[in-house]
Amino acid sequence: MSSEKGESKPMQTKNKILIAAISAVVVVGVALGIYFGVHNKNNSNSVTPPGQNGTMINGTLFPYYTLTGPAPAPVGVAGMVYTTCKTPNTFSISFDDGPSEWTHELLDLLDKENLKVTFFVNGNNQGCIYDPKVQSILKRAFQSGHQIASHTWSHPQLTTLTVDGIKTEMTRLEEALEAVLGVVPRYMRPPFGDGTFGNGNANDVKVQTTLKGLGYVITTWDIATTDADIDDNNVPHKLSDQVLMAKEQQQVTSVVEAGAKGATHMQLMHDTYMRTIRLMAPWSINYIKNLGYKMVPVATCLGDEDPRTWYKKIGPAAASTPTTCTK
Repeated sequence: MSSEKGESKPMQTKNKILIAAISAVVVVGVALGIYFGVHNKNNSNSVTPPGQNGTMINGTLFPYYTLTGPAPAPVGVAGMVYTTCKTPNTFSISFDDGPSEWTHELLDLLDKENLKVTFFVNGNNQGCIYDPKVQSILKRAFQSGHQIASHTWSHPQLTTLTVDGIKTEMTRLEEALEAVLGVVPRYMRPPFGDGTFGNGNANDVKVQTTLKGLGYVITTWDIATTDADIDDNNVPHKLSDQVLMAKEQQQVTSVVEAGAKGATHMQLMHDTYMRTIRLMAPWSINYIKNLGYKMVPVATCLGDEDPRTWYKKIGPAAASTPTTCTK
């Protein structure tokens, strides 16, 4: 009996230690569960499925971006017209009027250079945004981390439209981009820059006031390569490659060299011209790199670095979309 009594004491001690250890594990587990439960709840819109690169926001994946916490307040001001970058040492290059048959080739170049740009897209200009081929290009650009911005539905001169006409141009493209990508842009560029030139001009005020009411940041440019003016995109070309590039490159260098050292710039090109993609875009990238600039999307160069601030609305894309632009 004495032997059994002598052994029960250490056994009780072992049991107490075991129970204490189990209790500690349970407490820690509960605490971790509470922490991660609250954490995930607070970031429920930022949970990314396993194996996918980027961050899921309200059902739309933002590849290449790790986004945590609430979105910051936007920096770009609705209704304000911006002609150049505000963040020091930045240079944005952007492409208007697409997507087009050449945009995939441009995206290949940008992937190779690991650069992000802004695409100011139309709904029905070079092609219908609902065309499956156009949708695939647009989705690739978005999924590659580029900023998608508005260039209106059909590329009109906005000053010639009524207020309702301007709204229709903007909201019709909004509907399409929300359906195809799940996002509605907060940034736009008026076709031809129309509506931004006249100081106090009534039609410009109409355009800017209407766009402000729709929540749009208005961006133009301080460098235009004038590719849309001097490249007819036909074969044979009116200008040789050498002459065309000399003219377009001079449009860039003249502005850069006339400005203060390190001055920021917004450069406009069009992804609807073969020679822009194959000749001018590669030259521009090398030229800007050699100047020591950081090349970023338009929104980023204005201070909106978080891509959530590039869009007014973010949600899942539509399960199905039209295939034509006719109603």
